[in-house]
Amino acid sequence: MIDNIYKGSEARDKIIKGIQRCGEIVGGTMGSAGHNAILETFEMPNHLVTNDGATILESIHFADPLEEMGRRILLEAVKRANKASGDGSSTTCVLTAKILQEGIKHLGEVSPMEIKKSLEECVPLIEESINKQKREITVDEVASVATISAEDESIGKMIQEIYQQIGKSGIIHWDISKTFSDHYTIGKGITVDGAGFASQYMADMDEKTGQFQSLARWTNPKILIVKQKISSAADFNELFGALFAKEVKEIVIFCDEYEATVIPDLILTRAKRGFKTLLVKMPVLWKDWWYEDLAKATGATIIDPHAGLSFKTMKLEHLGTCENIIVDKENTYLDGIKDVSEHIKALEDIATEDSLLRASRLNTKTARYFVGAASDSALAYRRLKIEDSISASWQALQNGVVAGGGVTLLEISEKFHQRKNVGESVLNIALRAPFEQIVSNAGIKHAWDEPFDGLGYDTRTKQRVDMFEAGIIDPSQVVINAVRNAISVAASVLTCDSIVLLPRPDTADQILQAIMSKNMPR
Repeated sequence: MIDNIYKGSEARDKIIKGIQRCGEIVGGTMGSAGHNAILETFEMPNHLVTNDGATILESIHFADPLEEMGRRILLEAVKRANKASGDGSSTTCVLTAKILQEGIKHLGEVSPMEIKKSLEECVPLIEESINKQKREITVDEVASVATISAEDESIGKMIQEIYQQIGKSGIIHWDISKTFSDHYTIGKGITVDGAGFASQYMADMDEKTGQFQSLARWTNPKILIVKQKISSAADFNELFGALFAKEVKEIVIFCDEYEATVIPDLILTRAKRGFKTLLVKMPVLWKDWWYEDLAKATGATIIDPHAGLSFKTMKLEHLGTCENIIVDKENTYLDGIKDVSEHIKALEDIATEDSLLRASRLNTKTARYFVGAASDSALAYRRLKIEDSISASWQALQNGVVAGGGVTLLEISEKFHQRKNVGESVLNIALRAPFEQIVSNAGIKHAWDEPFDGLGYDTRTKQRVDMFEAGIIDPSQVVINAVRNAISVAASVLTCDSIVLLPRPDTADQILQAIMSKNMPR
């Protein structure tokens, strides 16, 4: 067995090398002139064509364990950026790699902790500058953001068309079309933040691979809302039996408390009988109000012993439904809900801050964007682009936009030209990296021939343009989150001196087993 302890600059440099290798691969996808990557997959058609940074990063694996650790550290930052703003993975990768490249040059001059502190002190200044540069946009202008993110003008136009009908506070979810073309539907719905499924083994399963997906999408589901603690899966035996007799084999259960043994029992019921249960834990905030609002939206009756209704007395008529429900590990989305206009009016009449928030939440319009394609590989590619485009459009409408093409960060880098501390020295160079990568991908050789004057490059025409006038814009929050996460990861890595890995497999069989286990559902 090889020692699993590594110390000193050599170990840290290997982690940085792993991050920089990822930055080179993902950076090549940036901008309209960026390239795609072909990823081998276990699912048919056994490959995926994409330029989505997070997807590429997840598929990379390095033989060197320290470089692999670097990749995983970077992936964590990218996932945080995606979670916060739904996009910005490529910018996060390129920035992180460049900050590390510049930061390591100063390790002999100042302590790692001083570098970390000075980098982190620059974050508020960068965010303030981005907020000063940003502009608000309307639903009539969102096509530019959607088109850039999707790299497809038809997608951009359709997303703008949807937002013109549902408003800037509306919610769009993607789904799979049964045709070659895209289309959408408009409805009313709600998002329950912080209410995700209790186990991934309750999500949908890919019939081709037998692997569990990251979410569950059900149509016309039966919905049970429970305030009583669930002690055992046996609490539902009678109800499940009645549903099974009617050939209904799916139910969503919103609840607050349950014993740990309930989850494996429900999963076992699915495996043995094909009866699927989505156990969804109610959010902590506004929990009691969510019970009431969900009951109104779905037509369900709350199972609450204090109101005279328990597991022993609940019936099929106490169940609710909606047209569609999407549940992932963090949130639940419902559309096609009941008419709750009277409930909304009652909340508006109360006119408190909380009641008005509940009313607006129940008055949200939703849309389902159905993704079409001529093949499985094309569908996988378009789905990722549309998912990014929806997220970017929403962020742009909520938080405004800034000049795209790396120009915003390039302008901020100019503010650090005096290099008052090591953090500013690093960022004066590192913040230029996204712009440099984008123009390099486009083969523009003369980008630095003239001093920066606020203009950028349209990589399609290779002409210098005003980015706002050319419609080349990015959601401001995407840029902020990319910077924030890149600095956080890079600063932390620069302070590391000791690295302890898990024991590595010794034999070829163990290595193969370890690789295969990465693709097994957890």
